[in-house]
Amino acid sequence: MSYETSKHLTRPRRPLEQRVSFLTHRINARLQQLSSPILGPLKLDLYSSRIIFALAERGPMKVGQLVDLMALPQSTMSHQLKRMEKDGYVQRNRSDLDNRTVVITLSEKGEAVSETCNRWSDQVMASISDDLSDAEIELLSALLQRVFESLPKEGDFKL
Repeated sequence: MSYETSKHLTRPRRPLEQRVSFLTHRINARLQQLSSPILGPLKLDLYSSRIIFALAERGPMKVGQLVDLMALPQSTMSHQLKRMEKDGYVQRNRSDLDNRTVVITLSEKGEAVSETCNRWSDQVMASISDDLSDAEIELLSALLQRVFESLPKEGDFKL
């Protein structure tokens, strides 16, 4: 469904502070502020730390799988992975089965720092858990997943 034909265009525009797009921006900006003193000295940012704990949790992944999981453009992912490889956190290898496919794995340094990334994420969750019940966290997670799934794909908006 294009933006013009969306049935929800008849809803009144919400104030800035109540818009999902602005709230998610503010959350991500705050997470970047909080993570910078912890991840910055390691030459990591939020994107790279998330890539590290995705690889730590799921094991080696194709670049395309990381692009899909992280919802980042291919060019942004390529830039991140080149920097992370240069800094010694990941290794990029061509697949034995298909030379066009690049598989990303954590290096020893990446595996060692993955626990720092996970502990930082755990601290964020602990902070949220101070204000939300387990049921509220489950509901929030489910709602955020629905929000993500309901967003149009790149190029679907036509203004």
